[in-house]
Amino acid sequence: MEKTVLIIDDQHLQNNALKKNLTDLLPEYQFEAYSTVSEIGYALENRFCTLVILNIRMDRPGINGVEVINKIFELNPIAHVLLMSPDREIYDGLLATVLKTGKIIDIITKKVETYSTAKLLEPIIVNYYGRLSEDISVLNTSLLHYYSDAKNETDLHKKGLLFERFICLFFGFLGYRDIQKRKIDFSRNELDLSIRNETKDSFLNKFGKYILIECKNKPGYHIGKNDFIIFNTKLKNSNGLSELGIIATTGGFAKTTYLEAMSESGNSNKVLFLSNVEFLRLIQSDNKVEEFKKIIDEQHSTP
Repeated sequence: MEKTVLIIDDQHLQNNALKKNLTDLLPEYQFEAYSTVSEIGYALENRFCTLVILNIRMDRPGINGVEVINKIFELNPIAHVLLMSPDREIYDGLLATVLKTGKIIDIITKKVETYSTAKLLEPIIVNYYGRLSEDISVLNTSLLHYYSDAKNETDLHKKGLLFERFICLFFGFLGYRDIQKRKIDFSRNELDLSIRNETKDSFLNKFGKYILIECKNKPGYHIGKNDFIIFNTKLKNSNGLSELGIIATTGGFAKTTYLEAMSESGNSNKVLFLSNVEFLRLIQSDNKVEEFKKIIDEQHSTP
């Protein structure tokens, strides 16, 4: 399981010290520290995580702890939050609403010494990920829930946003930590998502520095040959920075059209089609990385 933990606190030096202490205590986890308004905004929008450690009291202008919590739940509904507070009693009333969500796993009293705070956090973090590892079905059910929301939404604008959010969550589970939205690709054509290809998997990290994703979630939309040709051109224009592109849809695609497009591609780039069938396979799989690799092999080994 991907164990990426964001640490959010407007005290920059203390935050980085806490990151170092936790990394020393739990080297198998990925800890990332964010302190400024712009850093926090970027992290919430683009970094995948399943746990956020948040100092509820932040005095820097433009940063409000409760607003950050609400933003986390809006953008990453699977993530849980572990709160730090210099004085828990002061914030119990303020946190009444967010505590009802069931996604606040604990509130600890922040210590003056960051190592002492890290020691308090350590068993809570280990127990949280232990519970997730023991019951992967909880995560699968959550992913299926958010996929269903995206598939069944009737408002076209909301439908697109929900699908994009699901894609971010899903690829985060595959080990991709940096997923940027609404990027402009290298040929100046707008794309929905751009993934920094920093996965540790040797099979997946060979596909260039970025993976480009185009989301198509219109009702009744079926991917066709033209979608492939246009997207394949975008990959060619990346000058080798991306060798894998994904066209994602909650609908379907015509297999014969896909095979025809593949036969005309004539280059080493790979365009992967993820439709409803593939997403259901991936969501229900206990090993999503291996299932994802199987789908790549299946689509690009077809004669």
